[in-house]
Amino acid sequence: MKKHLLLFFFALTAMAMRAQNNDMYTIVYHDWPGVNLLARGLMIQHDGDFIISSLAVNPDYDPVGNTIYKVSPTTLTVIDSLFVSDTMHEYNVFLTPNPHGAGNIFTSVVYHADCDSTFLHISHFPDNGLNINPEDDIVAPLCDGYAFGRVVCIDSMDKLILQYEKPREPYHYDEYAVRLDLDGTLISNALLHENYVPRYSNLIVLQESPPKYYQWTLTDGIYGNLVIDVLDTLFNKNSVILSSVLSEEVINPFFTATEYLHVGGSRAIIPIGGDEILVAAEYVNIYSQNPNEEEYGVAVVKYNLRTMQLMDYIVFNDYPGIYKPAECLGLKIMTDGTVYFLYKEEGYPDASFIAVKMDTNLNVEWKRFCKTDNITLTVLSCPVLCKEEQGEENGIAWAGEAFKDGSNDLGLVYFFLNHDGTVGMNEKGIEVRPYCFYPNPTQDMLRMQYSPDVQPARVELYDLQGRLVRTQSNAFESIDLGQLPAGTYTMRITLEDGKTYSDKVVKE
Repeated sequence: MKKHLLLFFFALTAMAMRAQNNDMYTIVYHDWPGVNLLARGLMIQHDGDFIISSLAVNPDYDPVGNTIYKVSPTTLTVIDSLFVSDTMHEYNVFLTPNPHGAGNIFTSVVYHADCDSTFLHISHFPDNGLNINPEDDIVAPLCDGYAFGRVVCIDSMDKLILQYEKPREPYHYDEYAVRLDLDGTLISNALLHENYVPRYSNLIVLQESPPKYYQWTLTDGIYGNLVIDVLDTLFNKNSVILSSVLSEEVINPFFTATEYLHVGGSRAIIPIGGDEILVAAEYVNIYSQNPNEEEYGVAVVKYNLRTMQLMDYIVFNDYPGIYKPAECLGLKIMTDGTVYFLYKEEGYPDASFIAVKMDTNLNVEWKRFCKTDNITLTVLSCPVLCKEEQGEENGIAWAGEAFKDGSNDLGLVYFFLNHDGTVGMNEKGIEVRPYCFYPNPTQDMLRMQYSPDVQPARVELYDLQGRLVRTQSNAFESIDLGQLPAGTYTMRITLEDGKTYSDKVVKE
C-alpha cells in the first residue's frame, strides 16, 4: 500500500485549556473565543487511560479541527492533549485502540476536490501517548466524486468496517459498505442501497467470528417499522421487517390505544447473540379518540430477527403526561450479558439522567437517578465499557457535552458508574439516587418511583427552618404536599438498609 504525506498540521494544542475536576467527572473547556467543542468519542486505550475526542467548530458550526484529550481514570485530570488543525476531517472521525499492539488508530473520510475523489485517511498513534507522525499516514481510495461516511468499528477479524453515501439529485443517495485491512487494503466494497432516500440509516456489527453486520433503516411514516439487513463479510444481505407497534388495545369500536416504538428520534440497536437484538428508542402511547392524551417515555424492545417477532419490551415513563418527549442516550451490552441503558425525559433537571442495569431478558437489577452539579448537560453520547485490570467488567462510562452554569463555554464531561450503581469514587461529583420523583415543583402530589433493588422505610419533609412537617412510613408511591404552605422543603428518604438521601422539593 502506497503511503502519502498528508498536508495536515498535528500539534499539541496551543489553545489555553482549563479543566474542572471533581470526584466523579471532569470537564474540559477552551479559552478560544468563538470556538465550541462537540463530543465525538470516548474510549479506553491499552494503558487504561481514557481518550476523549471532540470536534472544534466556529459559531456557524463549521469545523476548524479536532481535539483529543488523554484523561486519567483515577485522578480525572487531563494528562495530554492534541489539536488536529484540519477542516477536511469534518464530523465523522473514528478513534479506536490498535488491536495489534500499543497505540490508537484515527480515521476520517475526506473528499479531495483537486482530484474529485473521496478517500479514507488512516493515522496511527505508535504508543499510548498522543504522538503521531504524519509521514506514516495512509490514504485509501474509496470512490470517484464526493461522498461522506465514517468508519463504524474494527470487527472481530481486525478489519475496518466503513459506511459511506454518494449523493444523487434530488435528496437521493447510493449507500455503500466497505471492509479494509488496517493498512488500507480494500477487501470488499458493496452497494447496499441504490438511489434511496435515507431513513435514519445506521450500520452496526456483532462481534462474532466470523462477524455479522446489521444495516437498519426506517420505513415511511413518523412511526415507521424497522428494516434490518443482516449482512455477512461479503455484505450479502437478508432483509427482515420489524414492526414498531408494541401493543394495541381496543377499548370500544371507536377508541383504541396503540403503543409505538418511535425509532425516528434518538435510538440505539445492539445485537445480543443468536438472532436476537435489543432496540431502545422513544416510546409513544397514542389514543385514537383523543390525540392530546398521548404519553411519552422510552422503551427497550427485544426482537427475534429470524421469526421477525417482538419477544418482550420494557417501558420507562418517569414523567407521565402529554408532550413529554424522552431521549435514548446509550445502550451497551457486556460480555456477561449485562445491559446498561441511559436515558433522559423532559421534566428532569438539565444536569440529570437515568442509568439502568438489566439483563438481556429485560429484568432490571437497578435503576439510578443521576444528577451532576454545577453543569448543564446538553448531550450524552459515546458510552463505553469500563473494565478492571483483570479484564472483568466493572461498570459503564460516558462522554458528553456540557455547559458550566452561568457560562456559554461548551465543554466535555466524562463520568462513570460502578456495576452496583454507585459512582466510581464517592458521591460528590454525581448525585446518585435509587429513585426519582415528579413533578417538581408541584402543587399537591409528588409521585415517587424506586429502583427494584431498594425498599423505602421512611420519608420526611422539613421546612427551611429545619422543622419536621411530615413523616410517611408507608404508601411511598406518592407524597401529599397539598396541605403545606407554598415554599421549598427538604425531603429526606431513608431506605431499609439505613441509607439516607436528601432532595429539595418546591411546593407552588
